[in-house]
Amino acid sequence: MSLFKNHIQHLSQITTDALQATGYDGLWIYSGHPVNRFLDDMAPPHRSNPHFNWWVPLPETASSVVHFVPGQQPTVYLYQPADFWHKIIDHSQEKWAQYFDVKVIGHYSELPDFTAKANHAWIGPEELQPLPDADTNPQALINHLHFSRIQKTDYEVHCVKQANQLALQGHAAAKAAFYDGASEFEIHLAYLAACDANEHHMPYGNIVALNENPAVLHYQYQSRARIPSADLKSFLIDAGANYKGYAADITRTYAYQPGLFADMIALMDDKQQQLCEQAVAGQDYVALHRQAHLYISEVLHEFKVIQCTPESAVEQGLSQTFFPHGLGHYLGLQVHDVSGHVIDAQGTFKAPPAQYPFLRLTDQLRENAIVTIEPGVYFIPMLLQEIAGHQDVNWQQVDALLPYGGIRIEDNVVVKPAQSVNLSRAA
Repeated sequence: MSLFKNHIQHLSQITTDALQATGYDGLWIYSGHPVNRFLDDMAPPHRSNPHFNWWVPLPETASSVVHFVPGQQPTVYLYQPADFWHKIIDHSQEKWAQYFDVKVIGHYSELPDFTAKANHAWIGPEELQPLPDADTNPQALINHLHFSRIQKTDYEVHCVKQANQLALQGHAAAKAAFYDGASEFEIHLAYLAACDANEHHMPYGNIVALNENPAVLHYQYQSRARIPSADLKSFLIDAGANYKGYAADITRTYAYQPGLFADMIALMDDKQQQLCEQAVAGQDYVALHRQAHLYISEVLHEFKVIQCTPESAVEQGLSQTFFPHGLGHYLGLQVHDVSGHVIDAQGTFKAPPAQYPFLRLTDQLRENAIVTIEPGVYFIPMLLQEIAGHQDVNWQQVDALLPYGGIRIEDNVVVKPAQSVNLSRAA
C-alpha cells in the first residue's frame, strides 16, 4: 500500500495548497448518490464523484463524504446501511482505510452537520447541497484541484496500467471473435467476458464496429447480425476497462483479409507509435496534433488516396476530411480527464486553434500526465461529400476504401522527460 500511502500524502499537500490559495479552512467531498430516472423508481448504475474517488478507491460508493482539514487525518463517512434489498459489502476494514478516520454510517441522519464547520467548501453533485452556492463547487478551488489532477501519482499510473492490462485481455478476445466471424454484439460480449466485467463497469460504451461502421466515430450500436465471411472487411474496437475508478481507453483496427487495407493499418500503426514516442514533457500538444496530420497525409499519399504532397494536404486542410477529430486527451479518473484546455492552477483557458476546433488538449505536456494518442484515417461519406470533385483526391481509391470505414489506433501514454511510457504496449 506504499503507493496509495504516498498518493494520499500527495493529495493532502495539494489540497492544503489549494485551500490556502482560495481562502478555505476545510473541504467536504460528497460521493453523490443514485438518482432515479424521470418518472421511474429505478436509477442507472452509480459512479462516484471523481473528486471522491481520487481519495477513496471505491468507484461505485454512494452517499459517502470525505472531510479534509489541513494538518489532520482525512475522515471518511462511509455509508453502509442495514439493507435486506441489496447486498452491502463492508469496505471499512480494507487496506486503504488505514489512512483515514473511517466512520461507518447506516442512515443519512448519522451524517455530520456540514454547516457546523466554518469556512468550508463543498464539492459534489447537486443531489445534495448543504452549503451556500458560493461555497459549493467554487470555481477557484476546482481550478486548483483539476490542474493538480493532470500530473498523476505513481499510484494513479499503476491503476491506469492495471486497467490497460484488463482492457488488453478484452481486445485479444474481441480480435479472436472477429476472425471467427462473430457479430458486433457477440464481439462485445466476448470483450466483457475476457475483462470479467459487466457493461456498467466499463469506463464508456464499447465501440464495436464492422465494415463501414468505423466511419462513425462514436458508433453506438452492436448489430446482432453476423456478416458472411465473404463480405467481412474490417473491424474497429474502441474499448477500455476500469480499475479502482481509473480508466483505460484503447483502440485497435483489423482487416479480415490481407491486402490494401491491412497494409494501410500497418503503416498507420508505425506512425502512431512515432507519435507516442514524441509525447514527452514540454511537447506542445497542438504541434503534436499537426504532426499527426502530416503523418496521416503521408499514409494517404503512400496509398494513393491523395495526389498532392502530404505538406500540401495539411496546409490546405484536406487532411481534416480524413482525420476530423483531435489526437487525444488526458486520461485518469475520467476518460476525458480534466484541464485539457487550461495552462495554470488559476484555470487560464487556452482555446483550440480555429483550424482544429475539436482538440481536447491544448497545453504543453507535463511530466506524469497520462494522454491518449489516437490518430485515425476515415472514409466518412458526409465529409467526403463536402470536398466532392477535389482534384487532389483519387476518388477511385476512396471508393475502394469506403466499405472499410476507417482506421483508429489508440494507446495510453505516460509523459516523461525523455522517453514516454506506453501502458498499452508494455504488456
